[in-house]
Amino acid sequence: MHRIHTYTAAEAGLLVNSYLVEADDGVVLVDANLLQSDIDALDARLTALRKPLLGVFVTHAHPDHFNGLPTLAADDVPVFAAKDVADTIAAIADAKREQWQPVYGAEWPATHRVPDSLLTDGESVDLGGLRFTLHAVGAAESHADSYLTLGDTAFIGDLAFHGTHPYTADGHTGAWLAALDGLADRLAGHTLRPGHGAPGDVRMLADQRRYLMMYREVVRRLAAGAPALTDGQKAELTDVMTAFLPDAPLSWMIALGADAVAAELAG
Repeated sequence: MHRIHTYTAAEAGLLVNSYLVEADDGVVLVDANLLQSDIDALDARLTALRKPLLGVFVTHAHPDHFNGLPTLAADDVPVFAAKDVADTIAAIADAKREQWQPVYGAEWPATHRVPDSLLTDGESVDLGGLRFTLHAVGAAESHADSYLTLGDTAFIGDLAFHGTHPYTADGHTGAWLAALDGLADRLAGHTLRPGHGAPGDVRMLADQRRYLMMYREVVRRLAAGAPALTDGQKAELTDVMTAFLPDAPLSWMIALGADAVAAELAG
């Protein structure tokens, strides 16, 4: 038996979800949040369960999923990830800190931890009597993505954003669409727990696919082969996508990814 507790950051922390999977004799964490205040609140939630942390899984290589590792996981707690996820975290963490610490100040952790227990596609880990299976995806929403299954639950990281505008600035939307094509059949019957948004079923994968197709088509039309958009074109893209997904949070990410997707399409 197990229970799943969800910690969701406020919008300043990108509404990112971290999941505490509570077993009889311990807790397993899936993704480690972004900002120090949320990381500390997540740590307090973990402490309140009064059970040891048995291990941590990181679904993909973005800071809102790995920034909290130094605070949450003691050195003797294994941190699991696909090899390409760990390698990408090692490659980008310092640059991400240099980019975003001037914006977030002390809210951005001063150190990072690279996952040290590397898993291959389809490999399972037993923790607290629960069997977690890692499924490697490769580049999709980030430079390296994966998801976890636990029985009929799938922790899908950012392979689909549920009810929020997604991050597209890594410029792999074509690969992301290809990944989504194969996931619906594999995850049919599962409860999907995304990195951003409420749990749902495989329909959120189709919703994400429609969003990406629309985003790419608008960027393609506006860029007309150029590898970047003007400020005016980014404003138009934002207007179109906010109409496509009205009242959804994180709308500032629409323009953030515009140049990366224009360059992807131009290439």
